[in-house]
Amino acid sequence: MKNIVVLVLFFFAGAGLHAQQYIPLDAGSSVKFVIKNFGLNVDGSFKGLQGKITFNPENLTAAVFNVSVDAATVNTGNGSRDGHLKKDDYFDVSKYPRINFTSTKITVAAKSGQYTVEGTVTIKGISKPVSFPFAVSAAANGNLFTGQFKINRRNFKVGGNSLILSDDVTVTLNVSTVKQ
Repeated sequence: MKNIVVLVLFFFAGAGLHAQQYIPLDAGSSVKFVIKNFGLNVDGSFKGLQGKITFNPENLTAAVFNVSVDAATVNTGNGSRDGHLKKDDYFDVSKYPRINFTSTKITVAAKSGQYTVEGTVTIKGISKPVSFPFAVSAAANGNLFTGQFKINRRNFKVGGNSLILSDDVTVTLNVSTVKQ
């Protein structure tokens, strides 16, 4: 009997270390970007958020982010511009319908309550590493993951050699999830 009690206690103690599975919700989430065009900030967003997130702050080695957005949903508030961004010299949405992020490592950040994620962003079939801080807060039936990072659009062959378009793009994430 004593062995059974020890086994049950061990099981429940270990259960808290298992990573939690979350599904990102497109509604209630935002994937936004800002880039300078002619020296002025142009902001936009993507929808169609999909994927899976495995996260437990007590077991970061098992944590994984594997999420994507629908490239064809690019929205800058200017229909003509959005149509141009869907073409092959920008996102080439007919050939590359999704923009993906997959984590490779998650660690505790120096700032209290934050983490650092390292991973790979894939745009137009080109994958590049990225690392950025993020925070997690409890939400109704899951978590809210927030973070921000910069990428160089030229690394992904987005926008060609345009001299009026900045190379740096700032991406801001507010990803609402539900526990799976």
